Amino acid sequence: MQIKSFSKNTLFYAIGIIAIRFTTFLLIPLYTEFLSKEEYGLLATLLFTTEIIITINDVGIRSAIMRFFAEYNKINKLAELIGSSVFVNIIVGVIIILISLLISESYLSNLFQVNITENVILLTILVGVSRTLSLNILSYFRAKNLGSAYMLTSIVSSSILVFTTWISLQMFNMGINGVLYAQIFSFGIAWIFVLIWIFKKDGLKIDTNTSKMLFKFGYPLILATSGTMLVTTTGNYFLGAFRNLEEVAVLAIAYKVGTVGIMVLIAPFQLAYEPYVFNNKDNPDLNKIISKIITYIVLLYLLVSIAILFAFKYLFEIIGNGDYTDAYYYVFLLIPALGFTAINYIGQSLIHLKNKTKTTGLISFAVTILSIVISYFATNLYGIYGTILGINFYLITSGILLFYFGNNEFPIKIELQRLLIITVSGIILFVGLYILSSFSNLIFYSFSSILIITYLTSLYLSNFFNKNEKEIVRSLFSNWRTYLKLG
Repeated sequence: MQIKSFSKNTLFYAIGIIAIRFTTFLLIPLYTEFLSKEEYGLLATLLFTTEIIITINDVGIRSAIMRFFAEYNKINKLAELIGSSVFVNIIVGVIIILISLLISESYLSNLFQVNITENVILLTILVGVSRTLSLNILSYFRAKNLGSAYMLTSIVSSSILVFTTWISLQMFNMGINGVLYAQIFSFGIAWIFVLIWIFKKDGLKIDTNTSKMLFKFGYPLILATSGTMLVTTTGNYFLGAFRNLEEVAVLAIAYKVGTVGIMVLIAPFQLAYEPYVFNNKDNPDLNKIISKIITYIVLLYLLVSIAILFAFKYLFEIIGNGDYTDAYYYVFLLIPALGFTAINYIGQSLIHLKNKTKTTGLISFAVTILSIVISYFATNLYGIYGTILGINFYLITSGILLFYFGNNEFPIKIELQRLLIITVSGIILFVGLYILSSFSNLIFYSFSSILIITYLTSLYLSNFFNKNEKEIVRSLFSNWRTYLKLG
């Protein structure tokens, strides 16, 4: 895959992921309208829980598909790879469902001091399983570089999710159960559609040896892929138990907004980056390319973060009729650490080039356990701030350690000077926006606009970019102006 193709697929993935993640923002008005703040806090906790279920049910299969797709494609055995991956996920999903039947709703009711409706645990597990199957089957499109197919499937399934959620809440008043039913239906439909498409195109076949190989490669990655959500979800459990579900609701809104940068930039980047690296593992210039990619992704994440803080200042004032305005200030604390997700992905890819997934699993396991312990005591003492501390500790520590060990396996000479410039300027911008946020919207948006424009202009006119990079910036700006004129 060439860089041009990499960029094109990244754009398609970005659109697809934005469609998926943007639905979470479209659904917020429905949740806050038809659910109480306490109910929304419980729903947020359940949806965080589904993220853990996804990573356990996945057992690293998504990464395994990316790693071995090219090899199986060469020998015309894609049917075995895809069929076996689906088989492993279904078996693990059934085991998780059976275990969930042992969990009592009364226990959760006592823990959070609210009434947990019947079957909510089973429904939560089914949401996680259906999302796992849907996400993993979409890996077929990623591995084949069919970004447009990924995009269209994501848009359609997201539209179905919004529509079915609206029906369950508005027309049938089904509450939390209705939200969960809508998710099961929407992601289940997407999975069945893509599965039929693959069956007609390449066929599906279950192979015992392939299933064992996929599981052996993938299972050490459970904690590597679930660490973030495990720490986040347990933090929400602690917050709900030590404080109340209303604080969970506020943190959930802040976290959703904080992850917009992952949604529009890091997640699409990761979807395109992973197959790109594995398909070009023999390229002698790969380490130089990754070095440039690191610089660009850090700079772009800073710009996206500033855009988030700029745009959501006013939006927080109208979400839930102003009940969630405090969440805006928590976003300042979450965004920088969430950026280390990109470093985490890059570090993992460098380790996985040598098939050392157990290294990734061991690092993630150790950091996850330590982060949960920190989150427990910090949340008990400091509430939301303690929960954020636990989350940020995991994000930053795991990102740094995985990149360190990955760099030992596949050395990358990072552009330290440019990264230092981005970091220092980012701190200045964050402090400036935080100070301005205490003033009226008129003052905030006027002066922050001046601050951002000054920064971008200074960055372009300085020696930060080389000649070729400046030419690319000019070309993009020219194309953007032409597009606006045509529009």
